[in-house]
Amino acid sequence: MKYFPYFFLFIFLHSNAQNDLTGQLRESLSQSQTTQPIEYANIVLLKMPDSTFYQATISDEKGKFAFASLPSGDYQLLASSVGYVTLSRKLSLTADTDLGILEMATDQQSLDEITLTAIKPTVEKRPDRLVFQVENTVLSTGMADNILKRTPGVVEMNGSYMVQNSPAIIYINNKRVYLTSSELNALLSGYSADNVKSVEVITNPPAQYDAEGVAVININTSKGISLGYKGSVQGKYTIDKFAKYQIGLSQFYKNDWLNVYANYNYNPRKDFKREESQIGFFNPDGTRSERWFMEFENVDRSDAHNLNAIVDISLNDKNSISFSGNLNSNQNNEANTNNQTLILENDATSFSGFDTQTDLERDRTNGFINAAWNSQLNDQGASLSLEGNYIFNNRDITQDLFSTFFDENQNTTGTNSFFTDILQDIDIYTGKLDFSTALGSYDFKGGLKYSRVDSSSEQEFFDTDNGQVINPAQSDLFLYDETIYSAYAQIDRSWSSWSLAAGLRVEQTDVEGDSRSLGLVNTQEYLEFFPNIALTKTANANNSYTLSYRRSIERPRYGSLNPFSFFVNDANFSTGNPNLQPAFSNKVNVGWNHKNTWFVDAYFLHTEDMLAILPFQNNTTNELNSQNANLNYELQYSVDAAYYSYVNNSWYLGASGSLFYMENEFVAQQSGGVDQQLNTTGIYLNAFNRFNLADDRSLSMDLQVGYLSSILVGSYKFENMLTTNLSFAKRLWDDRALLTLEFNDIFLSQNQPLSSRYLNQDNFYLALPETQTIAVGFTYKFGNFRLDNNEVTAPEEEERTNQKSVGF
Repeated sequence: MKYFPYFFLFIFLHSNAQNDLTGQLRESLSQSQTTQPIEYANIVLLKMPDSTFYQATISDEKGKFAFASLPSGDYQLLASSVGYVTLSRKLSLTADTDLGILEMATDQQSLDEITLTAIKPTVEKRPDRLVFQVENTVLSTGMADNILKRTPGVVEMNGSYMVQNSPAIIYINNKRVYLTSSELNALLSGYSADNVKSVEVITNPPAQYDAEGVAVININTSKGISLGYKGSVQGKYTIDKFAKYQIGLSQFYKNDWLNVYANYNYNPRKDFKREESQIGFFNPDGTRSERWFMEFENVDRSDAHNLNAIVDISLNDKNSISFSGNLNSNQNNEANTNNQTLILENDATSFSGFDTQTDLERDRTNGFINAAWNSQLNDQGASLSLEGNYIFNNRDITQDLFSTFFDENQNTTGTNSFFTDILQDIDIYTGKLDFSTALGSYDFKGGLKYSRVDSSSEQEFFDTDNGQVINPAQSDLFLYDETIYSAYAQIDRSWSSWSLAAGLRVEQTDVEGDSRSLGLVNTQEYLEFFPNIALTKTANANNSYTLSYRRSIERPRYGSLNPFSFFVNDANFSTGNPNLQPAFSNKVNVGWNHKNTWFVDAYFLHTEDMLAILPFQNNTTNELNSQNANLNYELQYSVDAAYYSYVNNSWYLGASGSLFYMENEFVAQQSGGVDQQLNTTGIYLNAFNRFNLADDRSLSMDLQVGYLSSILVGSYKFENMLTTNLSFAKRLWDDRALLTLEFNDIFLSQNQPLSSRYLNQDNFYLALPETQTIAVGFTYKFGNFRLDNNEVTAPEEEERTNQKSVGF
């Protein structure tokens, strides 16, 4: 089935007179005899009776504001400014209206006339998600990655973000961010936290989200609802064994029809990583033949540039268009690895082995171009949007490896060397059509999506021990084409004590993978349905209960499909698999919410054909090959509990814990091809504390402690990791500047131990990256820095251009 038709019928009416609305904001007479005007206050108009957002502006230096050409009807006006009680007025417009002077009372929680108490973050539980509101709160300092690490239900594990023990898909403003873990962290560390409005932890994503991913983290940034210009410059210096730098510049301008945003980040780095591993090889009778001890030292030099830009144009009150783009360039990325392997045969007293020197060079350019049109169809909230994307990813990776072998007497017995050159070009084209409206008491969303992937990957493998001779057995050209047709429908409704969110997404996928050396190896055509439903019962003012279900998919990353081998040394390498199949997950969750402070969830997750990397040691050839593979299944049972609240006026506490059981099964390829089952029972504990150290809340201290006992990652068991981080933040110059100081991994216990032990397999891996770091950051805002701004977000499909990695 190559395609199928879907259509929507849109009917709407629009017939209203146009009216002007004006007014002026001033301090209340009861609060100040001078009645100063309130400048740069946010004024928002909500359309009644459903309180939907309609328009917004700010007051000028004299406190005056104006809305032009408003249709007749009922509205609610909200005026807010830091240090004042929010003002609310209900309006019924039938003609031009001047509200005159509107008085706003000073917030009694102000600490004094100049410095005001920051707003406390709030947590809202909805049927399918948890919403963490942080805009203008005590947490909106520093960078966006700090907010994400402090969000309820989110666990940061060495660069990846987990929700309910599964990797989460990251969205920004409901657009998916497809980047590697390092690129994502670089992006988030360049986002100013005061531009983050809220973080949504979506444990049951609705149908408008892609079917991929068990959970979604959606970061909502503040929209550009005000006029003016602002900018910021930020820098960060991090030191461990080597220094790392990050410099960023953001520019933002908006008038009544144009919104322009641009951001540039430069991130030169020199990273050190030490790794230790062991492999115990066996004889056919099960006795030990020999044990290998390996030590790696890797120095990685990178020079990354990232440029984002967005232009929003308002055509009229109902229609707008936008153009955005991103360019990420990391050229001349070099990684030099020294690897010593010591081999101790059974009953021997001295070591033989080999030393390997590897030089890796990578050039990578990736980015996207996006164009979108949005139309407000009527005053009841119906809207239509059309969006197109072009995504590109180009890589050139060369590896030069040289090994020297020695015997028990340390005498050289031989050498081996080879050179590989991998070229990968990925082009992705997508188109989306989305429609939303109210159908009686239901909110309806529906849409169509088309995506096309063209990928070409070529590897040339040269044996260089005796000249440079191409090795046809290790060389290949792999062509991959994928087309996905999608359609979805989603409905939401709330009653007095019940809430419902239900939807269905349909995806037709056509795949063709062609390996020139292996022949045509992968053709797939499948039509799949992905339902979701979440039902919430509000028992009383303090307690609510939610039952939810969702089916999802995980497709192989394009790099994992390439049938190439990447070598750590002569006997340790990883291999792609062009025959990978998609994985399908089913998840059922029961949740309890008490006062939006206590949260308890019990859930069951089952995944067929789980995608993973499995290390297989060949006890005949003494090689370790990490293969991209499908597990037979993986499942987990879990009970999670969390508490988020202020202990007192100066101490904010976020504490969470998870008790879970994980189990998976896979084919043990080097153990007779039998089905091997592994399991573990684990616990995760985490506590984040923010202490305000100054009366004006301009100085704060964060302390975060986390512990993970064990978790399964394919056939690896990840055990005993302790995270401890301490940081300080100081606001300066009337909040124009922010100075931060961070101490990470205080006890040097945030390591990555992985072990795979079953039947005739016995290998262990410990990664020791630079986690014990000290970082100093500085941000300065200029222009009218209190304005909110829009941000650039990456389109969908880009993440799968990357290779899936072991661990987190």
